[in-house]
Amino acid sequence: MLNSIRFFGFSCILFLILGLTGCSGTPTRHLVSDVSMITSGQSSREDVLALMGVPDSKRMVTPAIEEWVYYEEDRALLQSTPFVGGVFNADGYNMVLITFSGDMVATCNYRGYLDDEFDWQDDYSWQETEKQ
Repeated sequence: MLNSIRFFGFSCILFLILGLTGCSGTPTRHLVSDVSMITSGQSSREDVLALMGVPDSKRMVTPAIEEWVYYEEDRALLQSTPFVGGVFNADGYNMVLITFSGDMVATCNYRGYLDDEFDWQDDYSWQETEKQ
């Protein structure tokens, strides 16, 4: 009887520890709320770095215009599960595209995409038509 209680207690503690490991990880960015604080023509490069952090990618569009991209996945509920979370795909993703002209923000665009957004393409025949 005492051994079964110990086993049950040990199992509960082990399950709790494994369950809580799914809660740890990298901090989550909230692109929607962060991007609402950026104003075209008023926010500087330093303001964007302070609010959003280091961008996921950068590119020079012209010698005077630079583009920064911030990207994050909308993780599925089961994606955070330890050991098996990698099997599940993301529900979608969010992207912020910021364009700088000199040292000031020229444009700031937010885009959100769902994973199944382009599933309609599977229902359409993409075959070429014959020319007559």
